[in-house]
Amino acid sequence: MKLSTDFFERQENARRATTLLVFWFSLALAGTSAAIYCIIRYALSLLGYGNFTAKHFKEWGVPDDSLFWDPALILAVAAGIIVVVGGASLLKTMEFSSSSGADIARQLGGNEVSPATLKTDERRLLNIVQEMSLASGVPVPRIFILEGESGINAFAAGTQTSRAAVAVSRGALDKLSRDELQAVIGHEFSHILNGDMKLNIRLAGWIFGLVMVSMIGQTLFRIAALSSRSRSQNSKNSAVPVFIFVGLALLAVGFISQIFAQIIQAAISRQRERLADASATQFTRNPTALANALSRIGGDLAGSRLDSPRAGEFAHLFFADGVNAIFSTHPPLEERILALNPNWDGKFLPPLQSQDFREVKKNSAQDASNLSRLSRAFDQVSVPVFIDELSQNPADAKALIYLLLMTDSPEHNVEQAKILLARERAAVFKKMESLWSRMRDFPKEKRISGVLLAAPALREMPARERRLFCETLDAVARADNKISLYEFCILNAVKGILIFSGEQNLTARDVSAEAELVLNLMLCESGCAKAEAQKILSSALASQNAFPQTLRVLDGAALNVPALEAAFEKLRKSQILVRRNLLSAAKAIVLADGKTTGNEDDLLKSFAVALNCPAL
Repeated sequence: MKLSTDFFERQENARRATTLLVFWFSLALAGTSAAIYCIIRYALSLLGYGNFTAKHFKEWGVPDDSLFWDPALILAVAAGIIVVVGGASLLKTMEFSSSSGADIARQLGGNEVSPATLKTDERRLLNIVQEMSLASGVPVPRIFILEGESGINAFAAGTQTSRAAVAVSRGALDKLSRDELQAVIGHEFSHILNGDMKLNIRLAGWIFGLVMVSMIGQTLFRIAALSSRSRSQNSKNSAVPVFIFVGLALLAVGFISQIFAQIIQAAISRQRERLADASATQFTRNPTALANALSRIGGDLAGSRLDSPRAGEFAHLFFADGVNAIFSTHPPLEERILALNPNWDGKFLPPLQSQDFREVKKNSAQDASNLSRLSRAFDQVSVPVFIDELSQNPADAKALIYLLLMTDSPEHNVEQAKILLARERAAVFKKMESLWSRMRDFPKEKRISGVLLAAPALREMPARERRLFCETLDAVARADNKISLYEFCILNAVKGILIFSGEQNLTARDVSAEAELVLNLMLCESGCAKAEAQKILSSALASQNAFPQTLRVLDGAALNVPALEAAFEKLRKSQILVRRNLLSAAKAIVLADGKTTGNEDDLLKSFAVALNCPAL
């Protein structure tokens, strides 16, 4: 499927774009170091200090009266800049990388939308995000509203799909139609699937390092100014004017560094935004809606401007320009609109007014009770009302996951019920009883949608409750002393949602043994004859380009649960292309008999969620 390949190749391209980021950042460091060296050298000359190299390294042959050629000082300043700017960038990048998308949304003033919200506009937003999740096979991210922002804007943040967050401004909620808002959310999901989030976080950290020069200049200037006022009667304090000069000079250099920062943001961000616009139309099959959303930004007095004091730091994350800058992080609105709608007449649309929006709210009231409208780009998935209801708080979400496991092996429900009675609260068990018959009638091949929808509510559980929940799930799945592939994937999908897998940089070589184990699990589940297994595995390996053809068919004893769980845990830490290739091989095994049943398709989606990898 070409669409699938595009998304994963774009994630690899996003990773390679780091090379360009390194180039621009290194250039900015060199320019900043040169400017600061000149300032310090001149300041030292004003204070009466001679040439440091000429004084201490006479063998270097530097003249005593050389004003700006001081090699030893150049090395010292360069080392200091690398430590200060590079260190600040590294620390900030590490901070952002360890944070979730929700942390960044809160830093920008976002308020989280509860899965159980009853507000019509919030339900409309929640339903749209759920639709995008079901369409892409990505767990529902946490959702935030920037309540104090009247401009039309949005962003996605987080280094992994399991830790992602999507935020929209109040202006976007109030001024866009449902289709337009869906197109904006589709754009943000494209950033998630294209692998832009990790690049954006790294970029934000490096931008902070460059801005650090300006912050140091402000600090020195304030200290010197206060010192000047407190010692105004002491005319011999000649160092104070010099420090004022240094502070002002660093402010000027900091301004230049900020320009470099904007250049870097623009160089990296503009192409990613064009790509996300194109990808969003693949989701919604409605380029007009995205063009109209952009047009309403041009027709609104507030535009896409954000008032958060930290908006500039994250300017490259937003759907449209959030701050005024010399170098825009996004292509011009006109260019983006024309790319989506070549017949555009050049006139911007006004934002929706209250009378227009009443009709939007009337239409969206139906969305609050079900998820009937899914992305036009994918197969329609009808999700019952009770599934949506069960995804609104942690207790009900737990009941939903238990039901998914129990309906897989009804002959062992008595044993599973005993385990739940001993381990879970009575309210959870009663909720399961009330929905048991409806869950049994719900087609199995569509049940993975329940895991995707339950993700936000499950993430609300504290760490200890998460651990106990996973332990109970394991016990329920093993009630019959064995575990099916469906049960195993549900278990690992939940763990993929609840457990942060850390840095994802393992190569195919690092995880080849784990991939071999997991592919053998798929072979076993497919029911193929043992004589055909190696042929099917070889054919599946030929469908991808990461793992070697030397992977073998293993005996059944190797497919034990502890080994498989360890394999999934390690595979979640591998690069996105590695996991994509593993999914490709797994799909080839499923297709070996020339068909894909609904149950097999559901298993592949479960497999994808377990690997924290989009199922496109």
